[in-house]
Amino acid sequence: MIFNKKNGEIKKEMNKKDIIEKLSERIYGDTSECNIKQITQFCDTFADICTDALIEGNKIAWKGFLNIEVIERKQRCGRNPQTNEIVVFPPTKSVKCKISKTIKDMVNEE
Repeated sequence: MIFNKKNGEIKKEMNKKDIIEKLSERIYGDTSECNIKQITQFCDTFADICTDALIEGNKIAWKGFLNIEVIERKQRCGRNPQTNEIVVFPPTKSVKCKISKTIKDMVNEE
């Protein structure tokens, strides 16, 4: 559960186990141990494939759902607030995830 301090709202966080159970219910109609194992294997394999693709520098484009890509951040300078020393941060890679406009619109309708 996630508690929002601003408005006191409590939201449930959907984790991997919850997603696997939902997939099992929708695909097989139940959450038997055999079905959970199959869905877990599928999810783990899917995550491995996506990770490998990103490591290889490929973009993942799932039309109507999301886009994931590796972006390169340039070298930049910063300052240590305790010593005022200038620090140089080397270039790094980061993962960027963008949800589709369709999903954003659906979320904003509620």
